Parts: sequence; structure tokens; C-alpha cells
Amino acid sequence: MSVGNELLLGNTVNTNASWIATQVTRLGGKVTRITTVADNLGEISRSISEALGREPNFLISTGGIGPTFDDMTLRGVAKAFHLRIVLNRAAVEMIRAHYARRFPSRRITLTKPRLKMALIPVTSVPVFNPVGTAPAVWLTVRGTEIFCLPGVPSEAKAIFKGTISKAVNARANGMVFVEKWLKVQGVMESSLAPIIDRVMRHWPGVYVKSHPRGVEASGRPNIELHLSKSSTSVLKTRQSIFGAVKDLRKQLEDYGARVTPLA
Repeated sequence: MSVGNELLLGNTVNTNASWIATQVTRLGGKVTRITTVADNLGEISRSISEALGREPNFLISTGGIGPTFDDMTLRGVAKAFHLRIVLNRAAVEMIRAHYARRFPSRRITLTKPRLKMALIPVTSVPVFNPVGTAPAVWLTVRGTEIFCLPGVPSEAKAIFKGTISKAVNARANGMVFVEKWLKVQGVMESSLAPIIDRVMRHWPGVYVKSHPRGVEASGRPNIELHLSKSSTSVLKTRQSIFGAVKDLRKQLEDYGARVTPLA
């Protein structure tokens, strides 16, 4: 869940959502929904309640945990689950330590806006932010682990790598994700469709997604194909992907397409 008016106004590109989705997928998880909501307490609270109704393993939010008036994600979490907001002493010390590291020769007063970043739902715990000021927040509700991260991409990435990745990996039940990209030139997507259907039927569990990338000056279409599969066996998953790639490549080249591996 991405929180921020700037995302809905189109002023900021939502790179956090795509980056986190990529990381979760590579860790063996499966992202089923990405939601963007405004800096509005009711919208945030309703979105959280709706998400929990789908009983996910995780809900990861970015944005809205800073010191300004429109940072209200944690209040939205508290409202959704009828929790009190309290000043968390561990979070206060994290904020104090951050300012001490950043301004070693100055004594920074923890003003009300700065202390706002330590006001978190009563059952939650703060998570160390190695890059910025605001701690992330972690709580579990009805079996769903909820992580609220800062919206600054460098901070969200650092906290994900340091904390959330371990939690996702622990609940992935040994799932692995394998992917492969192919560049296809000289065949229209509509002509690709039946070939993709045949390959996916022959290789159960392999998902093939086509991505049109425009047309060359000669008029030849460019398409990228993404093949992916998740399972608990690294060896079998790789065998399926490489088998599907070989099968797909042969059928495309027989059709007259030029096929180039990308990754």
C-alpha cells in the first residue's frame, strides 16, 4: 500500500511499489495487489481493513510516517484496528540517536514534530531505520504481519533489506522464483498468442507474459517475453523454465522470428 497525494497527483512515480514487488517475488512470495491511497485518514484506514479482509501474510505500506501534518499512516493503522497511539520510548531513542549521528557537534531538541515519528500503535514495535530519521513500524494483526515504511525510496529499501526480507523469506515455505527474458523481433503479438498458449500447456506452471516494445524503422515489431515459475524445487523450476525457453524459441524461429535471450 503506497500512501501519498503526490502519487495520485502524478507528481511522483511510484518506484517503491515496483521495487518491493520485485523483491518479494524473488524471495518466493507472491504480490496479489498494489494499492495507492491519499493522505487521508479514512482512506488509509479503509484500505488497511480491506486488505486484512483478504487475509494476506503481509501488508507492506510506504509513506506517511514522517513529521508533517499529512503523515497519518500510523494513525490509519490504529483507527483500522481500534488501537491507541502511544509515544514509544524505543522509537524516541532511535530518533535521538539518528540526530546525534547526523549532528555530532550539536544538541538537537526533540520537538513535537520530531516526536511525532515516535507515536505508534500500542501493540507495534519500531524498526531501526539505518538511512533516515523515522523508524519503520511492525505489528501483527490476525496473522498478518504489517510493516509501515518511510516513503523515501532509499530508506524503504534499506529497511526492507535489513528486516522485511528475512520475514518474507521465513514465510515463503521454501518457494523459489526463476525467470527468463527473451527479445522477439519480426512477429506480431497476435501471432505470438497461440505459440505462447501451446508452450504454457506443455510446461505446467510456467507463466509467459508478452510485453510489446514498439516497432523498428523497418516496421518489424519488437516484443519482450517474460517466462517465470515458482515452486519449492530449484532444480525442477529451472528445468521447466529452460525447457519452456527452448520450446518457445524453436517455435518462434520456425515461424520466422528472431529470438535473443535478455536475461
